[in-house]
Amino acid sequence: MSTTDSRALPDDGRAEIRIMSADADAADRIWEEMANALGYAGQPRRRDTREGHGVRLYAVVEAPDRPLPGQADAAETSISHLSAGSRITVDELAVHCSAAAVWLSQLARAAETPDTPVELADDIETMRREATTLRSRAERLHRVARIIEGDVPLATGFQRGDGWGAAALDTDREDYGGPAVIPTANQLLLLADSAGYSDTTVTYPSGMNGVPNSLLKSWESKTAQQRRAAERATAIAAEVLRIECERCGATEGENCRTNTGRAAEQAHTSRQREAEANVDVRIGWIGDNPVAVPGA
Repeated sequence: MSTTDSRALPDDGRAEIRIMSADADAADRIWEEMANALGYAGQPRRRDTREGHGVRLYAVVEAPDRPLPGQADAAETSISHLSAGSRITVDELAVHCSAAAVWLSQLARAAETPDTPVELADDIETMRREATTLRSRAERLHRVARIIEGDVPLATGFQRGDGWGAAALDTDREDYGGPAVIPTANQLLLLADSAGYSDTTVTYPSGMNGVPNSLLKSWESKTAQQRRAAERATAIAAEVLRIECERCGATEGENCRTNTGRAAEQAHTSRQREAEANVDVRIGWIGDNPVAVPGA
């Protein structure tokens, strides 16, 4: 698991690169990719991590013509700069939360003496509370990251004997969110706490060994599913207004109407059904998860 951080420095054409990884070879590969992208031929400073399980690389590079990758814009979907790989790691999430807490604390301190005299005490205290919350979140995510790396022993099952990971495949637990094939962070933390009272323990990598790779690659969180469902509903609402209603004769841009001529927010079933079909083909919606539809 690797963490990469880079930032432009105030001096023209210079930038700072920091890489930390439990895998020294992975750190070297990341360094080589970033150095090549910047046209930098020098070597970084190298030292072992405090725990002795990895390596840290650090360098200030000259890169006047090739800026380091960073935040492209303020869109929520602009996330590629947050991770070294195609998906963000939990370790990277923890470090980002910690950095956000530092940033908020610094903003709060700066706000004590703004350029224009104005009392910002309430805002300062709010920023400091939010920084404290982010620090707690970073610590929690850091512990989850250590669990995922296999550094923390876990109980092989929950209190009632239900398994998790590969042991939960083909099981039919109905409560607690169903079989814990993909455990939640809360479940992992509970399993870690329970390990001290268990006769046998297992690491996360071992417990997940046997879960189909196709499931691991296609999985997304419940919040992602809820967001996609909300996006689908918004798209359908817009599509409804593009279709003429056979039932009441509402044209493009008009709401459906009752027999007495009253406008309604709810479309007639035939109009709604056609809008759903059009949107589902366009976004590739199947069941609870949208997938790509070639040629749509």
